[in-house]
Amino acid sequence: MKRLFGIIAAVLIGAQLVIAQEPLVISPELEAQMSGLEAETRSIRQLDGESVERAFPTREETIAYLQDLFDTQLPIDEAARYQHFYVALGLIEPEIDLRAVYLALLGSQVAGFYDSDTQVMNVVPLSGEISNALPLMEQIIYVHEYTHALQDQFFGLDRLLESEAVADHPDRSLATISLVEGDASTVMTAYTQQVLSRSPMAALQLLGEGLLAGNLMIPEGTPTILTRELLFPYEGGQVFVISLYEQGGWELINRAFRNPPVSTEQIIHPDKYIAGEQPLDVSLLDATSALGEGWAKIWDTRLGEWYLREHLRTEVGAADALRAAAGWGGDRFQIYHDPAANELAWMLHLAWDTPEDAREFEATYAQFGEERYGADAQDGCWNDAATATCFVVIDQDEAMVIQAPTVEQARAMLSAQEA
Repeated sequence: MKRLFGIIAAVLIGAQLVIAQEPLVISPELEAQMSGLEAETRSIRQLDGESVERAFPTREETIAYLQDLFDTQLPIDEAARYQHFYVALGLIEPEIDLRAVYLALLGSQVAGFYDSDTQVMNVVPLSGEISNALPLMEQIIYVHEYTHALQDQFFGLDRLLESEAVADHPDRSLATISLVEGDASTVMTAYTQQVLSRSPMAALQLLGEGLLAGNLMIPEGTPTILTRELLFPYEGGQVFVISLYEQGGWELINRAFRNPPVSTEQIIHPDKYIAGEQPLDVSLLDATSALGEGWAKIWDTRLGEWYLREHLRTEVGAADALRAAAGWGGDRFQIYHDPAANELAWMLHLAWDTPEDAREFEATYAQFGEERYGADAQDGCWNDAATATCFVVIDQDEAMVIQAPTVEQARAMLSAQEA
């Protein structure tokens, strides 16, 4: 699937859809300012690219555009599959309308976006009007968006995200987006620092404009995971890009676009990307028949360190979750669904960097199970009236987590791996 790239926006996009706008006349002063911003961005990023077509949609036009995108690229069946991914991990409640939450969240947050399909850079005016000059906040947004245009010209954004290895794999997709948004956020930050060094009072201007843009708030009731997932490419991605810059400047970052990170582990631990450390190859056999009639496998992918950490955070503290997930070496993750009963089951085969990492995770997951079910495990399994979760140590640096509606089904799924 294609994506829009922008300030707090990583939105699914499909075929060429154009926001309907009245013809907009750009004043010579504004044209000169935007050209200057592009030149400054090229200088910071050290990529001698070309100018791009620009658009200034209103927030209302942008929200309508997003609605069209969701209708075409995130139909109900596909949204349900993504919802099962979050529900299986305990990250959202089953009754949440994921499409509606996404639309509300992104509609409230988009302050600009670059459309890699139409190659149009869109800046959403925070004040609702276009004048002869962009305020400082919109200048910063413009620099961020033009960085995406440069990325597209030199590296091909669609190529990065539309490959079969990336498109349907949440962990790898999040890692790739983190490179893209981390790069643009780093350039944006460098530009902001330059402005502040030239005019320290610009900080007050930026603060005032930020207060006026108070509508860019997370809508009430948004699941925490969606907010964290939205922000990670900007925050974690920027830390990753800065780490690469410190090691090898913009040339190393350019090489990263040609050889992008393959897991969120490499984003969280940039030294592992620089060292060329790859996720361990982990496999799972199909367990559909073990679950019985009516079940179907709907995901077969890698969970990755970031999503594993978020799963742990649902029951244990953030510091414990971070520590337990940090030794992640590789995994395979499968989700099964019974549409008639609307039940989920899943399996996670984990491999760890060291036996010590495996033992630390085992201890943390024991805490996780006790918090989730309110009791100690019995023969490696916890259960209540709705679900059963089993934790199995395979060897000194591998383990398996299985969740199903009943203990019997969980054990049958495990037996299927021994066939």
